[in-house]
Amino acid sequence: MTAARQVTVRATNYDGAFHWGHPANLVRRDDGLVVTSTTSGLVVKTETGEYVSPYNTRAHYWTDRWFNVIRLEEPGRGLFGYYCNIASPMTFDGETVSYIDLQLDVRIRREHGVLVLRLVDEDEFEEARDRYGYNDDLIERCYGAVEELRGLFKRREFPFDQA
Repeated sequence: MTAARQVTVRATNYDGAFHWGHPANLVRRDDGLVVTSTTSGLVVKTETGEYVSPYNTRAHYWTDRWFNVIRLEEPGRGLFGYYCNIASPMTFDGETVSYIDLQLDVRIRREHGVLVLRLVDEDEFEEARDRYGYNDDLIERCYGAVEELRGLFKRREFPFDQA
């Protein structure tokens, strides 16, 4: 059996400064889609320090979508939920998955046994919008990505078809 190939996931802020990153296993690379996985205990480096992820993840990055979707599983317990970054379409050079994190996020978690979608971090988005001068087109793309995620989730389409 071949060992999974390790790649790097790197997110930047709108100005290109490092936001967060970590190593990951490359699971799949298709036309326009890269899927990675990580296991709990992973050290994630951020612009403000490090944290240890308690989740096994399967992350989905597209070259033509303004979001990425990270499936979060609790070891031994199964699906915890999804974390969706509103972000630029990713680039992948064979070694590094790169994208711009636009600070707006969609969180999907179990509440009373039902998966619930919530838009989060709107305050961080507003701060980034002011700090980096997001133009109207970019703001529209961000909220359009939120609506696209809502539709995929509601219809349980990939990558939410395993919920």
